Amino acid sequence: MFDDIDASPLGRFHFRNIIVNGMGVFSDSYNLYAFSLVYYTAIQYLSMNRAQVSVVTAASYYGAALGALLFGVLADRIGRKPMYGIDLALIFIGSLTQLFIFNFSSLFVSRFVMGFGIGGDYVMSPVIMAENSNVRDRGKLMATTFSIMFLLGATLAAFVLQVGSGLLPAAISWRVVLAFGSVPALFVIYYRRKIPETERFMVRVRGKAPQPASQDGHSDVVSPGKDTVPFRSRLRRSMPLILAGSVLWVLYDTYSSTFTIYGPITIAANLGLSAVGFTYAAVFLAGIPGTLLSLFLIDRVGRRKLVTVGYAGVFLALVLFAMLELNPSILGLPGADRLASGLVGIAALAGFVFYLLNYLFSSLGPGTIIGGTILVPEVIPTKVRASGQAINVSIDRFASALAITSFPTLLLAFGLGYIVLVYAAIAIISSAIVLTAFPESRGRNLEEVSKEVSSPES
Repeated sequence: MFDDIDASPLGRFHFRNIIVNGMGVFSDSYNLYAFSLVYYTAIQYLSMNRAQVSVVTAASYYGAALGALLFGVLADRIGRKPMYGIDLALIFIGSLTQLFIFNFSSLFVSRFVMGFGIGGDYVMSPVIMAENSNVRDRGKLMATTFSIMFLLGATLAAFVLQVGSGLLPAAISWRVVLAFGSVPALFVIYYRRKIPETERFMVRVRGKAPQPASQDGHSDVVSPGKDTVPFRSRLRRSMPLILAGSVLWVLYDTYSSTFTIYGPITIAANLGLSAVGFTYAAVFLAGIPGTLLSLFLIDRVGRRKLVTVGYAGVFLALVLFAMLELNPSILGLPGADRLASGLVGIAALAGFVFYLLNYLFSSLGPGTIIGGTILVPEVIPTKVRASGQAINVSIDRFASALAITSFPTLLLAFGLGYIVLVYAAIAIISSAIVLTAFPESRGRNLEEVSKEVSSPES
């Protein structure tokens, strides 16, 4: 197999890959949180109606759905390296042009272009990281690339808003906050173009040995040979896992993305907190501790157990949060703590604690493994890995866009409490899918877990 990659110790090559591969999700996180933090200001200055706001909020998701399909198909046809860097360049362009927006249409186009690049990145980065990681540390390397970088992006967005709103007029600062997402992307484009083609693509798809420069200047590939199974056959056989992964990600993002975008708007206001303070608290008190614990456990206990434990905590926290929203007296708290404007007093404090517990347990398993796009790239063959991940991303982004677009309407119709109960049910459904549909990939190389080499046709 690919012993030089699978058995290699953690080194500079892996850490460089974390930074270079993780910058796309860092930019995605920054832009999601940045838009959430300047949400009301953007509505005011661009005079957008409710329908326009919903469409703009989901614009990057629609772009990502299309970008993923294009990048995924090309990455499996012509290689990972030719496409890498183009995705981040699109993120840079889309982010920067938000500095010059003047109406609904210009904001939609900017965020759609940015999303197109994000969709490409959500295909390229997990695939490249999986194919370049060693077996022992693959889980934590992929989780660090996505989950940690996502949290850092959210933190930077809150910090830039704090600084920008203090130094610049309101009419300018919100545009600067949105456009600043281009800065991190700019610094990594060059290094992405220098990432070599993965050995697995060179051997399994191209059928030739790679140049000896993938790890520390040498290559000892024991090649299983070129994959001679037709592309369509590989993709068809992988489709059940791809679709299962898509369903899991759609369910996760149905509640996670709406919390990410509307949390600092709806939930923070509901709990009487500022958007920036809410973001800092969520990241530092729950997101980072949960993710660090996940990094410690993911290659020890495995993906399936971690997702199940994480979702159990999410379920409990969301049910308690929903009870508060519906009637605090259910939990023995004063019913007067539930006002039309939101929770107050002890109920508000309890609601914040329950929200943080949800975020903590989500970061422990579902957010790191499902939201971190670890599952599908690990369990499908090299020949269709990018295309499979593209389908996974595209389905999720389209569905998430619809969920985000409809959230304000659903909130008005049903209220936050009933919506959160639906999100709690998602935790149970998702756990069942992970336990029944996905093999455990801990401690197994990619060829073994995807069964691409042991197949009789290989």
